[in-house]
Amino acid sequence: MKRAVNRQYSWYRIFAVLWLLLIGIQWVDYTEPLWFSETTTLVTVTLLTIAIIEVFPVPSPWKWSIKIIAVVLGWRAVLVVMGAYVPYGPFFPDQLQGMAQHFVPYIWFSLGAWVLFELALELLTGKRSVLLFMAANLITFTILDSFTSYYLWQNVAWTVFAGLGWLASLHFRNFQLKYPLGWRRMRSQPLKLAFNILAIFSCILLVGISMPTVSPILTDPYTAWKNRDSASGSADSPALPAAAAADTPADQGDDRTEVQSGYSRDDRELGGGFEFSYTPVMSVETPVRSYWRGETRRTYTGEGWAGLGQEGRDYELFHENPTGTLPHKEQAPKTEVRRVEQTITMQNEEVYPVLFGGYAIKSVEVLDEGVFSSNLEWTEKEGELFWLGMGQAVNRGEESTRLYPRKYKVVSDIPIIPLEEVRRATYEELYPERKYREYLQIPNGFPDRVRELAEQVTAEGATPYAKMELLQAYLRQNYEYTNKPDLSRKKSKDFVDGFLFDVKQGYCDYFSTSMVMMARSLGVPARWVKGYAPGSQPDPEFLQRYPENGMAYRVNNADAHSWAELYFGDYGWIPFEATPGFDAPILYDEEEDVPALAETTPQDETTSKTNPGLMDQLNPATVRTVFLIALAIVVTWVVYHLRSAIYYGFFRLRLGRPLTLSEKAVMETLRIVGKMKRRGFARSGDETLRESFARWKEQEPGISAVLDGLLREFEQASYSPQAFSVSQWRIVQELGHKLSRMTRKRVRIPFLTRS
Repeated sequence: MKRAVNRQYSWYRIFAVLWLLLIGIQWVDYTEPLWFSETTTLVTVTLLTIAIIEVFPVPSPWKWSIKIIAVVLGWRAVLVVMGAYVPYGPFFPDQLQGMAQHFVPYIWFSLGAWVLFELALELLTGKRSVLLFMAANLITFTILDSFTSYYLWQNVAWTVFAGLGWLASLHFRNFQLKYPLGWRRMRSQPLKLAFNILAIFSCILLVGISMPTVSPILTDPYTAWKNRDSASGSADSPALPAAAAADTPADQGDDRTEVQSGYSRDDRELGGGFEFSYTPVMSVETPVRSYWRGETRRTYTGEGWAGLGQEGRDYELFHENPTGTLPHKEQAPKTEVRRVEQTITMQNEEVYPVLFGGYAIKSVEVLDEGVFSSNLEWTEKEGELFWLGMGQAVNRGEESTRLYPRKYKVVSDIPIIPLEEVRRATYEELYPERKYREYLQIPNGFPDRVRELAEQVTAEGATPYAKMELLQAYLRQNYEYTNKPDLSRKKSKDFVDGFLFDVKQGYCDYFSTSMVMMARSLGVPARWVKGYAPGSQPDPEFLQRYPENGMAYRVNNADAHSWAELYFGDYGWIPFEATPGFDAPILYDEEEDVPALAETTPQDETTSKTNPGLMDQLNPATVRTVFLIALAIVVTWVVYHLRSAIYYGFFRLRLGRPLTLSEKAVMETLRIVGKMKRRGFARSGDETLRESFARWKEQEPGISAVLDGLLREFEQASYSPQAFSVSQWRIVQELGHKLSRMTRKRVRIPFLTRS
């Protein structure tokens, strides 16, 4: 018997490991910005290694030995690949000693994660312990989300999903041990079991996404404490969210009531509002006005843009050489370039993850003494110059902060766009092969109406570039620019969909992200870019007073910006500016007749659409209510017509086998008798069914024939050794329906009954 229980337990062990691993990954995701990349990778590899070994049926004495060997080898492989340890000499003892030295300090985090994982597997064996564990995780995540600058609602969602899965697995395990026959029957139909589980999860998710968004009635303690001495905590000025990208918050503390514009380092959740900050960032000496690119993103999640860890990059270490030239493999053969030199001088002490420059950067030279260009990593495909590997200087203390260059020179090749030529190029000419497929990514569940709107707006465009010009003009002319959008209008969960159809106002992140995703929906590769707008040059009067300052562009935090770059085959990547009030600094062929961008004028929402359809006029809340009512009616109708199947299915599950026809006939007759009680035909506790039916016939002679037939079938099903046939089972059902119809008139409302 013990062996059987162990076999039954094995499948639950696998699922418990899976759910625990999913929760552990959420904590690794939270700590990623706090740890060195080596630490994050080692902890992740440790958890995956332990989980994989745990699910295999290995005897316990051997399992621990295999775990230790596999984890140590995994640590060694990670540190070698990431350059933290270079093996030398024989494995024993030289390499073992070297590994022991280089495992510190990373090993302690990995060992801690291992110990916690093992303890959780051993201690979380009951429903109560699992619920307490999930509650502790959720409460901790929500506290961290409230009291830090991190946004952890995605982690909360995955934790809730893992918790529901764990509780469901635990429920089925308990059912398996308590009702082995029923479990054996249920296991023979895995598809039905999986369908029921998915149906329950879907209903929970449907209820969750259908709940309306409401503002809090009471101020939470954290916000009240932060605003205790500030007028910003009043009801007239609600707190602003502390997350955004590009021209929204810089890393200036976690005070959510004073979100300032600046270069964002976390774009996973876009939106919110901000205050303009005019603190200086840099000055740029250049003969050509340009956008100062920082980073690009290609993976849209529905809430924002995935981080670098999820997207991945092909990094190339940049070592200073006489020319400082960066490797370039990708070229745009049909586009000429103008080579421009830019000298950037930083005006603050901030440490940024990148060096800025005009697109496309060809070379870089750090002008600070004692600061070396070897600290740079180059991503040629995205055109990004990372400082100390994805901004790790932030996590490495004051020394790394001091090493961030205060002055550097960038040489860029600014493309000169042959406008009329690219306007005539067709899809077939621009995209003969599926190049840059990753820049066509659209997440699952992306709203269809966004794609439909893009197709409607660009219908008159004959080529990709012409369509993108129409799309750019539509966004600039039909949506309002504001740094404080009214998010109470938002109904959709998707960031782009909510902007286009609900909020209809916002800042650059709203416009640029919408431009990228609408372009992708039309088959044009696009990427999201963040950095700084050109800034401003001094006016002539200021220059006359202070000629030593020169004509350098002055860039401050209010100039932080995001825009779109679209790929047009042999013409390369071309910037598009969908944000009203901004003008992309693009060089065109001088022989081309280049029209100026349309003037941006605010428009009333009533004129932003022509000929709105019926669905556009309906309130989304009304549509959702009608849908839920219709769904409830359909579900009720299905349950009513399948009530017999549900009734017998329950007993079938409990018995672990199908019911025989005679058993069904007996149960159906007893169910009819119970139903008759509500119609005035009660059965005494000491009466046989024959005695009850005889009394009912005296009470209502009209139902005598039906009662006699039903009694005959009941007694044969109960006492006859002969098999009960399908036709007899149908007779029982028909007699039950007939008896129900004949006695229905006896159910009367008291105050409507005639005296």
